[in-house]
Amino acid sequence: MIKQFIKNFHLKISSFIICFLLLFCGYYGNSSYDFFGADLALAGNNQVLALWPHEQSDLKPDPAVIYGRLSNGFRYVLMKNHEPRNRVNICINVQAGSMQEEDGQEGLAHYLEHILFCGSTHFKPGELIKYFQDMGMDFGPDANAHTGFSETVYEILLPDGKKESLDKGLLISEDFIKGALILDSEVNRERRVIFAEKRARDSSSYRTIVSTMKFKFPDALVSKRLPIGEKETIEKITSKQLKDFYQAWYRPEDIELVIVGDFDPKTADTLIKEKFSALSPMARAKKDLPFGDINHKGVAPFYHYEKDEGNTTVSIEVVSKIEKEIETSKVRRKRFIADIADKIVSNRLDAMVTKNKAPFTSASISSGSFLNQIQYAGISADCSPENWEKSLSAIEQTLRGALENGFTQFELKRVKKDFMAMLSNAVKQESTRDSRVLANDIIKDLNNYRVFQSPLQEEQFYTAVLNSISVKDVYESFKNSWKPDHRLAIVTGNAKITGKTGPKEQIAKIYEKSCLVEIPKNIESKPVVFPYLSQPMIKGKIKQITNIPDLGIVQIDFENKVRLNLKKTDFEANEIMANISFGLGSSQEPEGLEGISVLSKEVVNESSLGKLDKDELEIALAGKSTQVSFDVEDGRFRLQGKTVSDEIDLLFQLFYARLMDPGFRKESYLLSIERLNQKYKEFSSSIDGAMPLFGERFLAGGDTRFGFPTPDKLKKISLDDVISWIDPKLKNEPIEISIVGDFDEKRVIELASLHFGSLPERTYGLIHKRTDHINFPSKESININVETEIKKGTVVIAYPTEDIWNIKRTRRFNVLAEVFSEKIRKEIRENMGASYSYLVYNDPSRIYSGYGMLYSQTDVNPKEIDAVENKIKNIASEIVKNGVNKEDLKRSLDPILTRIKDILRNNNYWLSVLTESQKYPQQIEWSRNLKKDYESITADELSALAKEYLVNARAASITVKPAKGPLSDEKK
Repeated sequence: MIKQFIKNFHLKISSFIICFLLLFCGYYGNSSYDFFGADLALAGNNQVLALWPHEQSDLKPDPAVIYGRLSNGFRYVLMKNHEPRNRVNICINVQAGSMQEEDGQEGLAHYLEHILFCGSTHFKPGELIKYFQDMGMDFGPDANAHTGFSETVYEILLPDGKKESLDKGLLISEDFIKGALILDSEVNRERRVIFAEKRARDSSSYRTIVSTMKFKFPDALVSKRLPIGEKETIEKITSKQLKDFYQAWYRPEDIELVIVGDFDPKTADTLIKEKFSALSPMARAKKDLPFGDINHKGVAPFYHYEKDEGNTTVSIEVVSKIEKEIETSKVRRKRFIADIADKIVSNRLDAMVTKNKAPFTSASISSGSFLNQIQYAGISADCSPENWEKSLSAIEQTLRGALENGFTQFELKRVKKDFMAMLSNAVKQESTRDSRVLANDIIKDLNNYRVFQSPLQEEQFYTAVLNSISVKDVYESFKNSWKPDHRLAIVTGNAKITGKTGPKEQIAKIYEKSCLVEIPKNIESKPVVFPYLSQPMIKGKIKQITNIPDLGIVQIDFENKVRLNLKKTDFEANEIMANISFGLGSSQEPEGLEGISVLSKEVVNESSLGKLDKDELEIALAGKSTQVSFDVEDGRFRLQGKTVSDEIDLLFQLFYARLMDPGFRKESYLLSIERLNQKYKEFSSSIDGAMPLFGERFLAGGDTRFGFPTPDKLKKISLDDVISWIDPKLKNEPIEISIVGDFDEKRVIELASLHFGSLPERTYGLIHKRTDHINFPSKESININVETEIKKGTVVIAYPTEDIWNIKRTRRFNVLAEVFSEKIRKEIRENMGASYSYLVYNDPSRIYSGYGMLYSQTDVNPKEIDAVENKIKNIASEIVKNGVNKEDLKRSLDPILTRIKDILRNNNYWLSVLTESQKYPQQIEWSRNLKKDYESITADELSALAKEYLVNARAASITVKPAKGPLSDEKK
């Protein structure tokens, strides 16, 4: 969908939209027809039935989507879609969220979302999750919900589209809509979980959002109804309040059921009518509260200080109240032209960063509407705190430059090419779109009064707009976005503004001073050409071709020892993914250059190519969809690429240029250092940052190849050090190429032969001898103290296991981790209410012999760290003592088997199988027996594994908590 593609253009969306995203609270046919057409019937409460957006617009809906409406006002959307195979996504879209809460109810809608999982007509408390698991679903990934400002959405991803599964999914939906028990015991028990979630979401960024919202919208309801709610209110919420809200707002005419996936729409339609035709309002309807006013005049400065932030954000924004509007062709055209203007300015900002002509490290611009009641436009930048004045001035002058001078033909042409390419690609990829993405897109459109269309319809509409607009049109649109007669000048983050005058006065002064600077006229850019390297003239000779027909894999070995691994798939139409792997990556990080792996990745990606910097390459590739990036991983270096079917030649040209003419720019090095230092500051003052700074290295026995580098270590690494380490690897190490997706096999072999099969035979360069052995810190523990005002803590307990290479054992460790995770959910989350966020997984090394761990991490109240740590260890002891029973195994293994069905039709999975399969040929066999081996796992095997490895006496533990004083770690 073009709406999603437009979002992806922006490196970072505005702080205003971040508010919207972060405040979501997760609980964890061939023809189109409307069964009632545009008839207006009366619902049970005598309200006029809601119309679909397309019934009020000149835009036509996607013909593949079925829109249905029952006489009680209940509406539903059905869309048959085949990816992932045999999966069906059911969403219940309730048109009520935190904006429907009255004073003293802050957090009620979100609380109710939780309670709907805690007992209903057909599921006693604690039974629903078991029901999901019995169906082969995983709670969280396959069953989830979120509460927003004006909607609450429940999502169920069924393991198949059979009538029986649809019936079960709709039974759950029916209970969500009308069958909640809302028992006093469950309300009181779940209160602790909600507090745990509120604590988990608390952060310096969240506090900035809250403060900024109050500044932007002091008189509007939106700033007073954050979905997570208020502590004082949550403490007092009763089952009666929840029932009253449920009965008033969960009404047939305010609920839409969206089903997308591999199912029979006629069967679903029949089941929907059977289950939902008798729905009726449970109570008298309530009216929405007044939205409130938004009135800003002149220059309004705002300052919010958070020392825990890693950087400072400066922004200039305008916000105003608008009337709700249905999307028509006129409205859509207007919004699209505004997006085009924003993209042009975004390109300018990116170029400033790339060419080291900016005091900030990243910047973005965006505009649009929020909740269909707020119109906004904003430009923002992230910088180091000492650069806030220069950065504010820079974005002000960039904004004013666009408003005074407009745009150039070259800039518009570049953006037009990009949009045209994305529209075309979306049409080609239509047949393999993901059902979950489609369902969420439909709901977003419904909730924003927009018309959901097919990629072809969107291509036709937006192409006509692109072909008709001029530079003047885009310029006028941009001026209109910034037409409001005010400017909000905002500085937030870790810039401590002190002086004789207050921070707001200083911000206003800097802004006003910048406004006096004269803006130079636009300079028309010059075209850039790629590829610029001479193409090899002679193809390499193929030594051997190996076909693996049962897996559809082809392996080509060239005489120069380059290996090409291929798997042609139809999983994702018009998608090709590729890796070039070489060397040993961070495992051979030179001693004395701690952090060079992290820094090198940033420098190489930011530098782009020798003859073209990042911005120049993007200009040269305007209208193209091919991307290549560099990564330094444990055990290998990797060039990873993604492209579309008709750009396979370009992919090979980019790969070739990256290997033969990599860029190592001084400005990219300086930018990377500054960004990494900002990230360090963020980590060092947050509970979540403790693990990358201290925990990862502790669990690796203090090995310096693990963990995030400190600024003093980065300071010791020069650009020459990066070049000396990376350049020989790119140019000398033997390479292995792996490609998966929708490609022409003959053409790919020809291109690989030309670009890489013709290279001189590569030999391994100088290898820095580092031990491949990691000493797990058995029986050791540390406390990590973080200087922060955020009152939350973390408990990590890790059990030493093994490396990955005994794959049968590794898979059983994976299932044992799921068993452990499920028991933590029951005990820590459900029974104790001590944590909202937890994870357990098996982490086996591919590189370090014998090194692996079964890792658990639980976020908790700092006061409960000891109790939670003891409880987790007790859970491990009970698994060792009592073993894993058949029910434990089934509830953990069945969701894994469901996921395996999806994995086997996933390009990413097969790319991981092919990558380095020359070095590790056993990976091919692993893919063959993946499903069968998991199906054969027994409870006795897991019990034996637990008895041998899940031993508390050998575990390592980490606790993280807030404390006064500098960041530190200490042995317990």
